[in-house]
Amino acid sequence: QACRIDPAAALGEVARRLTMGAAGDNLILPDRIIPDRAGWIDVPICEAILTKDARILCTVDGSDNSMTALNFVAEGLMQKDRSTFVEVFHIYDTSKTYLPVHCQKVALRSTCEAIMTSSVSSKRYHLTWASKSDKAGPGGQICDAIRELSVDYVCMGFFGLKGRKSAHDVFGGLLSTNVAKVLNMGNSCSLICIKDEDAGVLPIKQKKAVFVVSVSLNKTSTKAFLDALRLSKPGDEIHVVYIKSFMEFEDSDYTALVREKYEGFFNSFKDEQQQVFSKFHDRSVQFVLVNKQRRESTPQSVVRYADEVNADFVVVGANAADRVARGKKPVGSVSLQICMLFERNFIVANWIDVIPRVYDTHVRSAATPL
Repeated sequence: QACRIDPAAALGEVARRLTMGAAGDNLILPDRIIPDRAGWIDVPICEAILTKDARILCTVDGSDNSMTALNFVAEGLMQKDRSTFVEVFHIYDTSKTYLPVHCQKVALRSTCEAIMTSSVSSKRYHLTWASKSDKAGPGGQICDAIRELSVDYVCMGFFGLKGRKSAHDVFGGLLSTNVAKVLNMGNSCSLICIKDEDAGVLPIKQKKAVFVVSVSLNKTSTKAFLDALRLSKPGDEIHVVYIKSFMEFEDSDYTALVREKYEGFFNSFKDEQQQVFSKFHDRSVQFVLVNKQRRESTPQSVVRYADEVNADFVVVGANAADRVARGKKPVGSVSLQICMLFERNFIVANWIDVIPRVYDTHVRSAATPL
């Protein structure tokens, strides 16, 4: 018999345990401070994230990565979620007359129009072609579009037309200038970054997708899991991965709470009384404890596991606005290293702390543009 657990009640018990200590203080473990309420996001906000009509900004420049990203959106995301709206965005430079014909603005627009027309109704997408701004640059213009359109996701190719020639060195790997700009601006939307150059290897149409979500006890991890859930389709696999310390021979209280948190989530998928969560009962979800090997970093452990299960996406969380306010980089070093080390695609799920009423008013009730 399926175990019926209200996620709010399950996480309420986690919260109670977190706030109990010998002196009434939060539990403190070696090298860990357990955050209040185990990083739980209020149920109404979780439901809003999972049910809101999604808006996606997909940037294109004619490169293999960007066109693969467009195909993923058109033939993948928009097919499984009929409420999704996409803005296809291209920034052209009239001085670059040397570009291949298929990358020039007229030919590229025709190609993108054909891809979208063959996939979805004309009411569900819009094409915007903008001239390059010398002041803001393409990266700045993409960030401006993210803010103006209030998108939930921005989908980009890992490299643009310039490939590795115009890229930042990040932890020994190369990251395209525009992707780096979007990450460094600390935008409120989540980033879907496509490294694959062939749409045939992507999990579109009937091909199963495998997501590996790196988690701990914080809200950004919760948002990463919710984004993976929202972007998945029936039959997809979602592996929620927590990395145990090399010296942790038995589950610590912290590890036990991580497990309890996500098992509470999983049980709610089987509960028909949960009107939102039960819609995801047809996903294959599992919580996995991965033991860190000797001299192995946390990012290396996550990527090792992702390679073992042939993951299509690794998903990490970020709280960009809070980190920037504290003078830090928008995306933490561990999360960024995971993205850079993994050879395939990644998602950076951005979380901004708001109370349920504000989220419901300004996000959940937002209408999809016509």
